[in-house]
Amino acid sequence: MVTPLWALCCLLLIPLGARAERADTTIADQTYALLPAADLLSRLQRAEGPIHLRTTAVVGPLYAPTAGLDTVRAAFHLDDVFFFDEVTLNNVVFLGPVQGERTTFANGLSLINARFHSTFGLRASRSGKHLNFKEAVFLTDADFADGDFVGPNSFINARFADAARFARTRFGTAAYFEGTHFTGQTDFADARFAGVASFKDARWNGPASFAGTRFAERALFWRIQFLGAVDFAAARADGEVSFSRATFADQAHFADFTFAQAAHFTNATFARVNFGGSYFRKEADFSGVQAQTLRFNAFFNRSLDLSRAAIGTLDLHPSVQTDSTFAESAQLYLQQAYFDRLRVRWAHVRHRLATADSVSFAALDPAYNSLRHHFLAQGLKDDAVACEIERLDRQRRALSWATPQRWALELWNLCSRYGTSPLQLILCILGSILLWALIYRLIPSTLRSANGDEHPTFADCIGFSIHAFTRTDPYPWYATGKLKLLATFQTLLGWASIGLLLAVILAHLL
Repeated sequence: MVTPLWALCCLLLIPLGARAERADTTIADQTYALLPAADLLSRLQRAEGPIHLRTTAVVGPLYAPTAGLDTVRAAFHLDDVFFFDEVTLNNVVFLGPVQGERTTFANGLSLINARFHSTFGLRASRSGKHLNFKEAVFLTDADFADGDFVGPNSFINARFADAARFARTRFGTAAYFEGTHFTGQTDFADARFAGVASFKDARWNGPASFAGTRFAERALFWRIQFLGAVDFAAARADGEVSFSRATFADQAHFADFTFAQAAHFTNATFARVNFGGSYFRKEADFSGVQAQTLRFNAFFNRSLDLSRAAIGTLDLHPSVQTDSTFAESAQLYLQQAYFDRLRVRWAHVRHRLATADSVSFAALDPAYNSLRHHFLAQGLKDDAVACEIERLDRQRRALSWATPQRWALELWNLCSRYGTSPLQLILCILGSILLWALIYRLIPSTLRSANGDEHPTFADCIGFSIHAFTRTDPYPWYATGKLKLLATFQTLLGWASIGLLLAVILAHLL
């Protein structure tokens, strides 16, 4: 990793800071006036009017606890200020505005439990080490936009009573916003998180934007609450991202979000959410989700888990950029899922239903029945029929050949495609009649004529087969010997086939 220029300057200028006779120094071709940290602490303690530092390099540790600094009454403005040593202003109350721009904290900044009664800003500023605002309270605007914080960075349990701006800010390592409370508008647009980004138990009362944000490693939003609208449009997560048990009380936009690794929304709650154009490269876990409207016109490369979900309107139509919602081998989990309204065509989900236990068909049966019900409710009869056919196909293949049910389903599929094709059943009946006629023709001395003739033609055999199949009017030929039993069996088969044909035709017409 290349060391930043300002960090190299910091190392080179340490001996200069020890020489009191030098009144200024040069950093990156910029001349800075040197100011001892002790002098700055003294001014912070006594000053009533504004303190404004411009192109100043502060030498020495700025450590408030040992200096007895607990309140800063004056406005504090920093413009292109360079702190060589760590700045520690823990538990300090700032009554006036604190505004820093292009300010560098070479050895870190700590404002644990600090309280800011007026505006606070560190715009376009940098920290070479840690940035610690744990349990800090910002009673008005806080601006960290365009910052470059090498980290680690902590805003754990911080409170932002008004707007909080982190737009285009880069967090070089881990950034922790766990338990942070954002009351006003929050802006993380185009921010960069190079390490873990943890927002566990954070809360946003106002609108929030993470549009264009990049998460290089894990992004953890466990148990967070977005009470206002939130925008993650065009964001990207190169590591695993988790919104487990998150609450989205208003509109949530995840349009064009790229989830390069697994995405977890387990037991999350949505009011309205749109994932239009999003790309889920690996697992998408939405098990246990509750939502009024969940629009999934996205693309799933591996799997979508909606098991135990309770959704008002679920939209699984593909986005305008793709022909399908799912990759060729992607799977869909719908066990114990409930939808008031489902918007999808069977062609988009066929052959995709799966269970965690791949050998258990019983777990899939309710999912197929639910899909079939929704297709029928929308008047999509062909989709409902195709769904039922796939259900029976999977049930048939899951059964052993040793079971009678497997043979019954095989026959039902062969003769009528599970009762969905009257034409196939008619062809099967005609083929059966011809087959029996061939048997009668090949077995010698089995058919006799009422006139005593013992040599029936093939046409006579076909006629007798039709007669045996339907038991219509008396026929001039009759079976003898063991052929009587065979003819009786054909009669039973014929009655069953005719009854099935009537049922299939009625079901097809209705």
